Amino acid sequence: MTSFFTLQFVLLTFAGVLIGVFSVVVGGGFFISIPFIQWLFPQVSVGAVVGNLKVGSFFRSIGSTLSTFKQIEFLQNLKIMPPALIGTVLGAMTISNIDQRWLLPAIISAIIFTLQAPKWASKVSNKGFALAAFITGIYSGVLGAGIGIMLVALLRLKHPKDTEIIFVKIQARFVEFMLTTAAVLTHMISGNLITALWIPLAIGGVIGGYVGGEVLNKFGQLSGRTQKNILYSAFAVDLMVASKKFFE
Repeated sequence: MTSFFTLQFVLLTFAGVLIGVFSVVVGGGFFISIPFIQWLFPQVSVGAVVGNLKVGSFFRSIGSTLSTFKQIEFLQNLKIMPPALIGTVLGAMTISNIDQRWLLPAIISAIIFTLQAPKWASKVSNKGFALAAFITGIYSGVLGAGIGIMLVALLRLKHPKDTEIIFVKIQARFVEFMLTTAAVLTHMISGNLITALWIPLAIGGVIGGYVGGEVLNKFGQLSGRTQKNILYSAFAVDLMVASKKFFE
């Protein structure tokens, strides 16, 4: 039993690092991590799977925030928090058995929104942006798979230039950090957290988040066209994994 726990701890920590880097740079880490956790802990509820992964996301966000600290627009990001946080808490409180097939249409919608956001940026009112933030928050609380790409879509309304794509991803990681904090507290109160699961994910998440943030800092110096190609690569990965879930 002890040797299995040790192997399990190492696997979870290593997975936390890989998922952390992947989530910060590309996005959609939940697509990979949910089936992995379900394999290791087949007996736990969906709420427990998502809740403990949220802890890993929380520590990953700490790592990415530390490595991208100088580029974060704290004041501007905090302004969009109220509606998004309310949505996150409501979503986390109502989580139940979720059919992962619905993730594919959700991701497709987010991709379309991301691509169209630069065209819509000048037409979206403050109330419209607040509503979009609230809806994004609900999704973040309920599941959060692909939330990074949805936050990029939301924030591109504020920063529509292609040369700002990596900058937007950095802001999205900080906003995700704030939303994840609310979700973790909600899952903690609900009793969904498992010590043997969230601790190694947290350790790996901090490392992976920091490394991923450093990678984003480097990517931020690339041309607008290259940044756009990186974004398209993220779309492709998210679509492939979501499609697999949809057609299973």
